[in-house]
Amino acid sequence: MSALAGARAMPMWQALRTRDFRLLWASEAVSVVGDQFNLVALSWLVIDLTRSGLALGTILIAAGVPRAVMLLPFGVLADRRPPRNLMLVAHLARGVIVGAIAVMVASGSASLPLLALLGALFGAADALYMPAQQAFLPRTLEAGRLPSANALLQGTYQLLSIAGPPLAGAAIAVVGTGAAFAVDSASFFAAALIVLLISARGAVPGRHPGEAIEAAEAAEADGPAGRAGGAAQPTVTAGTEPQPSFGVAIRDGVRHVMGDPALRTTLLLSMVLNFALNGPAAVGMPWLAEIRFHAGPTGLGLLSAAWAVGALAGTLVAGNLRVRRAGLALLGSVLVAGVAMMVVGVAPWMPVVAIALAVMGIAIGYVNILAISWLQARVPTDMVGRVMALAMLMGFGITPLSLGLAGALIDLDATALFLGAGALVVLVGIAALLVRYPAAFDAPPPAMPARSG
Repeated sequence: MSALAGARAMPMWQALRTRDFRLLWASEAVSVVGDQFNLVALSWLVIDLTRSGLALGTILIAAGVPRAVMLLPFGVLADRRPPRNLMLVAHLARGVIVGAIAVMVASGSASLPLLALLGALFGAADALYMPAQQAFLPRTLEAGRLPSANALLQGTYQLLSIAGPPLAGAAIAVVGTGAAFAVDSASFFAAALIVLLISARGAVPGRHPGEAIEAAEAAEADGPAGRAGGAAQPTVTAGTEPQPSFGVAIRDGVRHVMGDPALRTTLLLSMVLNFALNGPAAVGMPWLAEIRFHAGPTGLGLLSAAWAVGALAGTLVAGNLRVRRAGLALLGSVLVAGVAMMVVGVAPWMPVVAIALAVMGIAIGYVNILAISWLQARVPTDMVGRVMALAMLMGFGITPLSLGLAGALIDLDATALFLGAGALVVLVGIAALLVRYPAAFDAPPPAMPARSG
């Protein structure tokens, strides 16, 4: 078998055998390319207008708060309405919002209050899209292909996040920030057009809780989904009972998580990882490059690249490797990430720090794909939006606190910050091992009480 044929036979490509996923993947890629232009253009625009890092932080917070606040209500909506339609609305809304920014910049009328207002609207549209996309994926693919799908989506995002900002910066230098926002706006409309091509009736029937991810071996190209492009008979829900309020639906989602020990431990691990690693990594890499190693922007680029390449490698491993004891593999990766953070704190040479960051990236990239795919396969289809919104909230809600604490502590004792962050991850991982989390992760979920829709 040639190298090319061997690469094409890798399990990570399984999801591309399904037409609807190919379209979703294409829409995500187009949107992410535009996002890189937005990210660079917005930062440059605000700094150029205000010469203030505080102003840029204010704009980012203006988008972040509605995104976090609206995740759970929109998670309920993703369980009640066709996720494909919600994704379409979110793409169109974001295209209009970014288009308005492009017009403001082109006309010279951009101002901080208007950017904050549009940023808040953009954050709310983001909150509509994210749980809808997470709820849509398990309706499009069998559980066995979810790791492949998540690895492709996340890997594409990581690749474009590495290559996109330099291209965006070069384009902005030539054509200006207004054109960069126009590119992002156009990317959302193009993504919406691709989403329109996705079959509205191509949903996988609602699954039982606990359908195993290990079913990957059964998801071969000659299976029904492979022959039919993933289209299956849609599920029809009978009955006209009134739906409960959003508050009751959110409570049911929380109750579902709390009633499954493996599910609640997984979300707890997610919160600890986001709290312990995000802030020290984001604040620590610039500090290490400039203060400890005196390596300047070049050193920061090396450390950032080590992390990004590691995360991409971990994503590729998760998309191609199937293990029988997935819970043990996940928890082992968590422990590796904690130890790697501790090495960052005590390593005397920058190449050692870069290697530790790469190892941490591999571990976190692997954990992300394994955990997300497990959640999508374990949770009943009509509950995925709410549970995934809760999982995302663990990151969006705790990361600002992590960033703030890391910024305050790193000037006091950077070594203690890195060691403490790594030790926290290791201790929580050991605690999860003591309560037999790996076995619970691999076991079917417990029977749940009846719940509201």
